[in-house]
Amino acid sequence: MSQAVFRRVFLPVCSLLIPAALLLGSGCGSPGNTPSEELTLDNGMRVLVLPHPGSGLVASNVFVGAGSTREEDRYAGSSHFLEHVLFNGTTHRTQEQLYADADRIGAYNNATTTREFTHFMMVAPAERLGDALDIQADMLLHSILPEAKFEKERGIILEELSKDKDDPDYRLEGVLDTLLYGAGSDFARPVLGTAETIRALPRSMVTTYYRRQYVPSNMRMVLMGDFQRDEALEIIRRLFRAAPATDDTTAEPGPPLPAPPCTLSAPGMMALAPVDAPQAVVQLTALLPEGTPEDDAALTLLSWIAGGTKSGRLEQALGGDDAVPHQESSSSVTYREKARLLELRVRLSEDATPRAAATRLLAALQSLGKVGEAELEAARTALLAQEISRLEQLHYYALYHGDRLWHMPEGFMPRYLAALEAADTTSVGEWAQRVLRAAAVQIVAAGPGLSPETTPLAELAPEQEQVERLQRTAPVSLPALQVRRPGPLAADQPPEVFHLDNGLTLVLAATPHTRMFAVHVLVADRSLREPADYPGIADLLHRSLAAAVEGQSGDGPSRLDRIGAELKVADNPWIPYDDYYTTPLYSFIRLQCVDEYYPETLDLLAGMLRGPHDDAQALQEARREMMAAIGRAAARPSTKARARFRELLYPGHPLSRAVMGDGRDLPRITPEILRDFGRKYFSPDRLIVAVVSDVPREEALEAVGKTLGTLPRVEQETPATPPLPLTEKSVREVIEGGGNQSALRMGRVLKLAPEDRWALVAAARIASSRMQQDLRETRGLAYSLGISASFLGDRAIVTASMGTRPGNLEEAEKGMRSYLTAGDLTVTPDELQTAVNEYLSRIRMRRVTSMGQAFSLSRDLFLGRGLDYAQEEARGLSAVTPEDVRRAAKRYLGDGPLVTVIAR
Repeated sequence: MSQAVFRRVFLPVCSLLIPAALLLGSGCGSPGNTPSEELTLDNGMRVLVLPHPGSGLVASNVFVGAGSTREEDRYAGSSHFLEHVLFNGTTHRTQEQLYADADRIGAYNNATTTREFTHFMMVAPAERLGDALDIQADMLLHSILPEAKFEKERGIILEELSKDKDDPDYRLEGVLDTLLYGAGSDFARPVLGTAETIRALPRSMVTTYYRRQYVPSNMRMVLMGDFQRDEALEIIRRLFRAAPATDDTTAEPGPPLPAPPCTLSAPGMMALAPVDAPQAVVQLTALLPEGTPEDDAALTLLSWIAGGTKSGRLEQALGGDDAVPHQESSSSVTYREKARLLELRVRLSEDATPRAAATRLLAALQSLGKVGEAELEAARTALLAQEISRLEQLHYYALYHGDRLWHMPEGFMPRYLAALEAADTTSVGEWAQRVLRAAAVQIVAAGPGLSPETTPLAELAPEQEQVERLQRTAPVSLPALQVRRPGPLAADQPPEVFHLDNGLTLVLAATPHTRMFAVHVLVADRSLREPADYPGIADLLHRSLAAAVEGQSGDGPSRLDRIGAELKVADNPWIPYDDYYTTPLYSFIRLQCVDEYYPETLDLLAGMLRGPHDDAQALQEARREMMAAIGRAAARPSTKARARFRELLYPGHPLSRAVMGDGRDLPRITPEILRDFGRKYFSPDRLIVAVVSDVPREEALEAVGKTLGTLPRVEQETPATPPLPLTEKSVREVIEGGGNQSALRMGRVLKLAPEDRWALVAAARIASSRMQQDLRETRGLAYSLGISASFLGDRAIVTASMGTRPGNLEEAEKGMRSYLTAGDLTVTPDELQTAVNEYLSRIRMRRVTSMGQAFSLSRDLFLGRGLDYAQEEARGLSAVTPEDVRRAAKRYLGDGPLVTVIAR
């Protein structure tokens, strides 16, 4: 994995847990309020233990002080290169054994490199904690950086660089960093390096760097999940006590290289530069000194007040009668060695100027010297609620909060929690006036058509009246919220289906191991029910729902903000693999909150679904957001290949349609058209609602009946989804895109024999693993690639995808076809079991959160599966034999027609 993609998107918060007052006595906790612990081992490695009983998984996140800021310019990208090479063999395991051992225990093993550290994550079933830590420690401390694999990784990283160059946001981030930190700064150095530095990188330098940086005293572990404290610590002490051992031991490496200080290139100035990207981005950065946990609490609250929601100061500053046209805005806190960065950012629409946006950013920053009680309480609630949600995501938690976890001093959490709980408007405002006003501030902007120039910030200073307008915060006497702690729940209540009188299908599941109230709404037959004249209208409707509810702030925080709820109606382009549940088959609404606000959440959701869905301002905002998303996607060869591949693989079928359309018809959709579509689209008989929480079943059923059970049903005819057309002839199409990396898609649709379902899943996983080992790990032709099998009714869809540089296309296409059409797949029992364990582990990870479970339950019902599908899947795969795999491979992975699309 490349540099962390969560940068400047998620607000890094490390509070534990909700409500804070309940945790101070035990010094932090986890979803079940089990105490956490922080300690330093004899070898100098710091360990933070975060128990999560009932999850069935463990996640070991090890941060190593090895990032791009510690490199030489001529060898930029060496930290990231080293991250890759560490997966290639140790003194105890070959690369093949590393991969096989991780898959055999069902572990997810990955890493990401940032400016100040490299983060290694290992997620595994709880019962395999010892095995997982043994693999991770072996990689980190005993890698040999095999010379034979070194050149292969060089090719893979060059592929990764080519892929990122086709991403306009990657190009934009690089220009912004250069403007902000200066061309020669350690912080402007690209994390992945450049094609030139990667080609020149010698193995001897990487080896020396490894021996110097990868020592336990330069590491920090965050262990999360379902484990016994004493047993886990004993394993960690035993496995992480050794120093690196390589084939180069001729010299002592010296102490680890420290992180350099963070400075801005031109504080007090605004700098502009051109970049080939769809829109311009303007960013204000305030550089603050490292402070106490109390300072961090104040800063985090202020960041949320500034830009955590649609009702925040930043959106208020950009709006009004003379609004600055923009697509999105955000605020975040980034942690650096001895420093903190408060970043306010806005992505402009095409007809906006960076200068106007910069003045609004300054106004939002200056307004933080005075905050209101309502917005402060909303910020506190949101931050604490966010943390419960993040802690359920064992595989993402440390990615979300990596920079804070790395820089967090000992004893941080209890003091931070206490400060967050005790903060008031006076103390937070005084801190802002004292610290923020003294901060070094710089604004940078990059985008199409901009001319390089600099402007003193003094020339952009906002009018005092504008600042004061932002400080006129909501009155304390806001309407009362529905707050109710759910009744006690002693044990799990497995999922059960209910059919309400208005036709709504409801699934309820409860567990005492969470404090989340997660609601997933699946709306059936997305593309099938869209009018042919308005492709993408369902996505537009969903986005307008979010825009409307987030904008209902009046004079203060919206209802959504006040309960700290998270609403999701579309993919987040900044999260890896966030689109795995987006499909023309259905759309979704995900809404979750802390359990005590569940009555308010259900009432809010019912209002969203009831409509009338004709808010003109929300429609305008949703349309602008969609057009931006379509524009960004159109710049990527992978998106072009995927869209055309669907059209050729499913000709004339609803699944061939793009979820967002191409944007050409969006301007014709009026509030009246959206209202009429929404009334029918959200008819309750077309909804499957799944709730996973700690609310007892009968209590939840009563609450849902009073809210969602009153939604009006709209009688309408919806044709049944036709079967997918079988692939009867080969089609090959090449799209000329002019990108740095080409994208390949290949596949077919076949009639599925029921007895082959699980065998085909296993066969596809094994074929995918072998293809990855060959085309990626041996030949270095790709950064990401794979083969998968999915099902719809009695159809099996077998597809392969890959990204590679144009010069590799002929070899890559030939290699991919050989694995997709090999037919003869002879496997050993051990290889089969490894593939099954790896697959089931990925599915388990997706279901570990309350929302993940809710999504799976609603999807399984929609696809005609039972509530026990997860168990059925596990049983079916476990029963597959090598002969079953061979039979399935001959039927579905053999010779036959293929649809192939290449975007180059």
